[in-house]
Amino acid sequence: MKININSMARKVEIDNRYPLRFYFRIADNLLKQASIYREEKNIVDLYVILLRFSSLVSETIPCHRDYQTFPPKERSMYRKKLLNVLDELESLKPEAQRLVNKLNEAQAVSQLPQLECLEGTSYGLGTPSLEWPPVNNNSLSINIRQPSSLTSQSSWKYNNDYSRVSTNTSQIDKQFQKLSLNIPLPNKETLSRHSFLGPNGLQGQWLGPTAKVKVQYPSSTDLIPTENSGLNQVVQNDIVAVKDGDQGGIKSTMESVLSLDDGVWPRPAQEFGPSLINEIREDPFELVINQPSPPPVLARVQPEYTPISPSKVADPRPGPAKPSVDGMPSSNSYQHLHVPVKLMDDFLRLARTNTEKNLETCGILAGSLKNKVFHITTLIVPKQESTSDSCQTLNEEEVFEVQDRLSLFSLGWIHTHPSQTCFMSSVDLHTHYSYQIMLPEAIAIVMAPTDTSSPHGIFHLSDPGGVSVIRNCDQRGFHPHEEPLDGTPIYEHCSHVFINSNLRIDVVDLR
Repeated sequence: MKININSMARKVEIDNRYPLRFYFRIADNLLKQASIYREEKNIVDLYVILLRFSSLVSETIPCHRDYQTFPPKERSMYRKKLLNVLDELESLKPEAQRLVNKLNEAQAVSQLPQLECLEGTSYGLGTPSLEWPPVNNNSLSINIRQPSSLTSQSSWKYNNDYSRVSTNTSQIDKQFQKLSLNIPLPNKETLSRHSFLGPNGLQGQWLGPTAKVKVQYPSSTDLIPTENSGLNQVVQNDIVAVKDGDQGGIKSTMESVLSLDDGVWPRPAQEFGPSLINEIREDPFELVINQPSPPPVLARVQPEYTPISPSKVADPRPGPAKPSVDGMPSSNSYQHLHVPVKLMDDFLRLARTNTEKNLETCGILAGSLKNKVFHITTLIVPKQESTSDSCQTLNEEEVFEVQDRLSLFSLGWIHTHPSQTCFMSSVDLHTHYSYQIMLPEAIAIVMAPTDTSSPHGIFHLSDPGGVSVIRNCDQRGFHPHEEPLDGTPIYEHCSHVFINSNLRIDVVDLR
């Protein structure tokens, strides 16, 4: 898996539901992230973040409907920042490309032993023998003989190979001729049934099959194991007859099957009496082939426009975590994010009063970036309005002020489900969308104290599948979503999150 810097840049699509200042804030966070990578001399990640900033300022932001009305002074300031970033990208490009090539070469070398192991498993380590093994005509069994020793490489010359393959090909043909079971040839009736043109090919006129073929479809009684065992017994008796050399017993049966004239089309069900059905089942010489039952078909449910209970609007259950391949960066990989081990318990204590009243509580997760790892260090509890199945943040400017003053990144959010299970409702998915657009590594933690099977979960939207679904959804409130076009779940468990027992958490309660 090669590193593709352009795909790692993650172009941000414009969404006019969010104000233009929201996208400028994303730009500021990217520059803050780039400054950390610059201090740590992390050239590859610095190059990727600067590419992301240049794409955001030059391609995404100008497409916003309010861009022309934005103060010209601020637009000019970000254009100057863009020019500086472009100059830095040009200077970093040779070194970044050299490091990427080095990483790709190391990845290719590390995969060579795996490929050799797969080749050895598929084709064997020794030279295969092309000799056709002897056949025992009595038992019709084939014994494959293993080579006693490894053949030297000199024996694999082109001329020797060609002569051996040619010789053994004729031997193979002879062996197959000896395996003939004297099966009678199908008659013209059979050919006309299985060919669009009939037995005369292009010269003749097509004749459709006659209506004298009996087809028996399965019923509930046909699935009883005793009948299957009886059919197996009949087949085993036929095989024994072949081994004993007496083929006359099944010849008539084979001709009957090949001619397809062993019955008539069934009449209506009421014309058949129980005696006739019993005669058909008790006849041991009649070969009955049961057609398999058709698989169940998923019916498409028409969308409902009546209010839906939040507990029923979980969208599909979250998909499994998708770990990155060997830790290599890619277009869908994320920087690691560490969560303090006491974060969830501390938050439940803060939310206890609301939980006892069956009210949700939410908080903002903020933290720092060091050595390519995000660390959640601060829990910000904003002013909020809560119900039993929703929680709305108030005065978001106060949250931004705390983050800017402490130089913190917005790393996600956490909220409770006081009386519901652990899942992401449609409202939760729309809420988390803004966090994940701000920072792809952002997470959503759901605390469900009454859910004994899963008291908490750490989720994010699948990218690009789930992100695209929410971006193109204009509905509000609780509503179902269509599945992503790429077949992925709309949201999934996080694979880049680690619980860290050494991290301490600070709480800023703004309520």
